[in-house]
Amino acid sequence: MKLYYYIHTGHRVGLDRLRRSAPVINALKAMGVDVTMLTSDFRAGEYAKEQFGIDKYVSVDVVRNIANIATPQDGLVFDSEEESRRLWEDMADYFSLFVRISDDPDDFMTEESGLVSSMKEGSGILKADIVDPRYFEKSAHDGGMVYFWGDDDYEMQLLPFACAFEGLDATLLEGYYFFMQYGDELSRCFNRVEESETYDETLMRAERFITSSPQSALEALAAGSNPIYLMKPGAATAWQRKMEALGIPMIGSFSKNEISQKISEAFVYNDKLLQNDAASEVAMYIKDKLS
Repeated sequence: MKLYYYIHTGHRVGLDRLRRSAPVINALKAMGVDVTMLTSDFRAGEYAKEQFGIDKYVSVDVVRNIANIATPQDGLVFDSEEESRRLWEDMADYFSLFVRISDDPDDFMTEESGLVSSMKEGSGILKADIVDPRYFEKSAHDGGMVYFWGDDDYEMQLLPFACAFEGLDATLLEGYYFFMQYGDELSRCFNRVEESETYDETLMRAERFITSSPQSALEALAAGSNPIYLMKPGAATAWQRKMEALGIPMIGSFSKNEISQKISEAFVYNDKLLQNDAASEVAMYIKDKLS
């Protein structure tokens, strides 16, 4: 039996799901599982190869085309909120194994499937906040204050909000899917701009890491980079409860006054709630279901 691991990625949705799924895929490989990563776009696969050493990947432009690659004898892990409950139930019936990775606190799990959730507990559900173990390796925090919107900004939503950081001595960490020269446009509101290729180093060395990406907030918490979660317009409210549980302070809008106030405060983080072996735990949950 082969295992396929589908991740919703792209210039409109970013790489949050990839960042948490890649360490699970690597843990599955280390356990001897034949696993192929499926992404919504080819560039995400290239990123996974460059940053996580994953060399077995295929891009899938439409979710329903997964059935053209995998067979009913194969297993599928599905990290996406695309499509509907009906399709998920059909997938659970079609594949010999079907496990979803979810951020929905009101999600469901059928008898035929498995569920890994960052938000929900229950019988048969594995509750886990997946962070790559690399971020638990502490380093010197001498990189000042950093802001990271996320890897996606196809509509250039950040542009009218960026000047909330003007005069705050902040570095902008670019997203992977940012348009060419977009960083130049944004640079007038930031003291420095770091390219997306420096993501790990910039995040781990930050003294204060402000981010609108929930996954990078967890990674910064693991790294000891004092994260603050700055909500994007339209962000899922469930993430507010997650940040509160972890002790990560939140900012509800791109307000210079609110940002200035938050960065001057000291916070007590619940970083011990994160586990550096979460990816391996999720991989074992999936592997056990393959047996």
